[in-house]
Amino acid sequence: MGLRVALTGGTGFSGAHIIPALLDAGHSVAALARRPDALKGQAVDIIEGDLADQGALHRLVDQADVVVHAAAATSAKNRAGYFAANLDGTRHVFQAARMARVKRFVFVSSLAAREPLLSGYAASKAAAEHYVTGQHGGPEVLILRPPAIYGPGDRATLPLMKALRQRRAFVPGRRGQKFSLLHVRDFGAVIAAAVGSDETGLVELGFPDEAQGWESLAALHRGITGLPRSMVFLPKPLASSFAALAELAAQVTGRPSMVNTGKVNELYHRDWVAREVTNLLQNPTPLADGLAETLGWYEQQGWLPPLAQKTRTPA
Repeated sequence: MGLRVALTGGTGFSGAHIIPALLDAGHSVAALARRPDALKGQAVDIIEGDLADQGALHRLVDQADVVVHAAAATSAKNRAGYFAANLDGTRHVFQAARMARVKRFVFVSSLAAREPLLSGYAASKAAAEHYVTGQHGGPEVLILRPPAIYGPGDRATLPLMKALRQRRAFVPGRRGQKFSLLHVRDFGAVIAAAVGSDETGLVELGFPDEAQGWESLAALHRGITGLPRSMVFLPKPLASSFAALAELAAQVTGRPSMVNTGKVNELYHRDWVAREVTNLLQNPTPLADGLAETLGWYEQQGWLPPLAQKTRTPA
């Protein structure tokens, strides 16, 4: 029998895959949305509002069996902005869930929470984890730490894809780094599995023996497109200088930038490999297949120009 799921973050990149996965599993969904038109045509109950709107949150969780809190700020003007969205927002959703006597709370955190000293984003996610695990008398809690999520529709990975399709790729990272990657469709399936499971605690999503590095990622990309022919690893001080300029521009314009010193610290961290194998993640999409699908989608949408056929043949 399906459950009633209250969802935040349903209008984002991953939300576009979470909602179909929940519906396919037989659940009904109420989704919070600042812009209701973003969910137009979806078979969900749309609750207009945001994480600071107490009335909207109470309407969202009313009659819910499970709350999935996937909304988060991945960019902000400053550290306080990250904490306002990611800690205070989580607190508001959890308190509404507790008042409504919701049985289960699935919190989508981030692998970055493992290293809270690296950035304001990482610190805010770690603080949110600490908050939900420190509550007593409320819903049972499952914390999911996904690694970098990629796939069709992802704008965050687009700059990397643009870099890799150059003859010489300039990479903001260091040789020897290791990281896990998760296809967004697999992430949606994980959420649907988590809703119906009785697992609690903290889970990192990935398979350690399938970890990638910049070199192996470039090799997979080369097998699909023939590019890049070589790689240049940008020194961290150079990337940090660029990030400092981007932060200054963000202060002037009042618009948060995806490029900041905290993000550079995350990009140059040596180990972003998920350490857990969980039964919530079954038969993940092979990276070669997921990468080819994502590149094809980017080209179809005009986000990347199509490559000539001769360029696609590896050198």
